[in-house]
Amino acid sequence: MNILIVPTIREYYKDQFEYNVDLRLINFLKECFKNSIITIYNDSLYNKKFDLTVFSGGNSIKYKNKSDKLRQKIDNKIYLDCISKKTKILGICHGAQFIAEKFNFTFKKSKNHVGNHKVNFYFKNKYFNFKCNSYHNLVMKKKIDDSINCFGLAHDKTIEAYHIKSKKILGIIWHPERYSKYRIFDKKLIRKFYATNSISSW
Repeated sequence: MNILIVPTIREYYKDQFEYNVDLRLINFLKECFKNSIITIYNDSLYNKKFDLTVFSGGNSIKYKNKSDKLRQKIDNKIYLDCISKKTKILGICHGAQFIAEKFNFTFKKSKNHVGNHKVNFYFKNKYFNFKCNSYHNLVMKKKIDDSINCFGLAHDKTIEAYHIKSKKILGIIWHPERYSKYRIFDKKLIRKFYATNSISSW
């Protein structure tokens, strides 16, 4: 399968913008999907068809600096292309928050979401919890909408994972690539989403 990654954008020197993708994310996706072809976004790829687009972490949805504004522009461009082509979307951390804005989630600042913390997962046939890594100071508040399944909630009831069924979108706030050993849960979740566009049963 063909996977596109939308990268983090960093300005290391004045007006020198670089696309950054964690090698661990590439390796994680390759472990999820054997024999996949991973491509990093650049402007020449805009009209190409991909099976899955991954909006990676990094940057801020508050658009405070030039790199964040450039990321916003690229995110919007690729998101619209995915929607028009009905490409499945995986949002990780920043990527999940960017997409959540499109569906009118609300945000607030928090100091308790940096580091490992417990996340409660609610599926049709099962409930469980375990610790997830976290690197964000903005949290998402639950949105009541039948088309959105918020199945991962933190201790304060803010959203850690959601699924937008009609648009084939999965958003997760933690980084599955940043564990010393990739978790079976993360791989199973992403594979199931891609194969069926459903995460309701487990």
